[in-house]
Amino acid sequence: MDTTTRLLLPEVTEALRRHPQELVELTEELHPADLADLVGALELELAQTFLDVLPVAIAARTLEASDEDRRVALYQASAETAMTRAVAISDEMAADDRADLFARLPEELRARLFESMDVEESRDIRQLLSYREGSAGALLTTDFVALPASMTVAEAIERVRQSAAEMETIYIAYAVDPNGTLLGAVSLRDLVTSPAGQTIDSVMNPNIVAAGVDDDQEDTARLLAKYDLLALPVVDAEHRILGIVTVDDLMDVVQAEATEDAQKMGAVEPLDRPYMATPVAQIIRARAPWLVALFIAVMATENVLEHYSRSGMVSLAMLMWFVPLIISSGGNSGSQSATLIIRAMAVGRIEMGQTAGLLGREVVIGLILGGAVGTVGVLRVVLTESTRSVAMAATVGLAIASVVTAGAIVGSGVPILLRRLGIDPAVASTPFIASVLDIAGLIIYFEIAGLFLP
Repeated sequence: MDTTTRLLLPEVTEALRRHPQELVELTEELHPADLADLVGALELELAQTFLDVLPVAIAARTLEASDEDRRVALYQASAETAMTRAVAISDEMAADDRADLFARLPEELRARLFESMDVEESRDIRQLLSYREGSAGALLTTDFVALPASMTVAEAIERVRQSAAEMETIYIAYAVDPNGTLLGAVSLRDLVTSPAGQTIDSVMNPNIVAAGVDDDQEDTARLLAKYDLLALPVVDAEHRILGIVTVDDLMDVVQAEATEDAQKMGAVEPLDRPYMATPVAQIIRARAPWLVALFIAVMATENVLEHYSRSGMVSLAMLMWFVPLIISSGGNSGSQSATLIIRAMAVGRIEMGQTAGLLGREVVIGLILGGAVGTVGVLRVVLTESTRSVAMAATVGLAIASVVTAGAIVGSGVPILLRRLGIDPAVASTPFIASVLDIAGLIIYFEIAGLFLP
């Protein structure tokens, strides 16, 4: 809760219980994001009363800025009690936000809303709902400025002026032919600085970047970031423009994807709600399977230790002193590599054709890091009175160097393998890689010990 919300909450709560209409003047001075914070901090019943006293346009902006769960709950309650007002609020919302809202409404309520609203509006929502989840089409808004290529600059400026209030953005307009085919883009600056009699096709930029309607949202976000755009047109197979995706929507996608990847890398099933809004039972369900799986995987270390204890290795007790050093080195190295590679994949910095070079690079890095860490391990053995011996020092040093190198290979190789199999590389969680390397590290350590020690 920010400072503005904390200061206003007592006053707003009291006013809602006594004279709700007095809040209208106050709320007209607040940004929709601040109103959304207030709505989120209030009890649901009071939040509903708050939304009911707001002018329709402000209520729409407040819902757009609200948390998704609260937005759905408030709108659903509003639609159940005042269908006409609910329809008016949805008409004021941006097309993409409205479609996201309707997607989460109960089917029966959604059908009633469609019956109550304008045919064109309902058709627009149905069309947006038909696009595949996670695609560029699911993010697009149909509130954009389309200009016939043959229109003059003066006519275009007048059209922009007339439609500005209904558009998501007016800073970029798109030139189209009579079939709606995207021909180019023209900025508001180009319009106001060009001669009034020139046609749009003479001032537009024909080299325009566009996303396909079925393109993945992450690819769309990378495209927009690469070309530093405020909005990206979305086209169908015939290159007809269907809508635009704006930078604010793609920022939400980037944040959501980064959160999901971070949770997967921490061996947690991705949560679809903010942490504090997620029920404890759901968090337990998200974490328990991975914890159990990792515990079972680590149990294999017991088998490794049992195997080598039966081998009659005289120095087993002495070797056990350095087991934590060995396995932690491998796990840390693997986690580092996995984090770097998964993040590079997420932002499109690694191509599939670079696999061999990447693995070779990690081998070199692993050997250098392993040598550095192994040297520290050798010094640790030499400086310990009870374990001081050339053979023991060589065992620990070589084992650490080998395990760190193995960690670099596994940590970078597993995400690459998963992507080749069509699986999200973030599933290669660092706890999982660390567990695998714990087992591999013990095997490497004891095999090397068998070569150097009696």
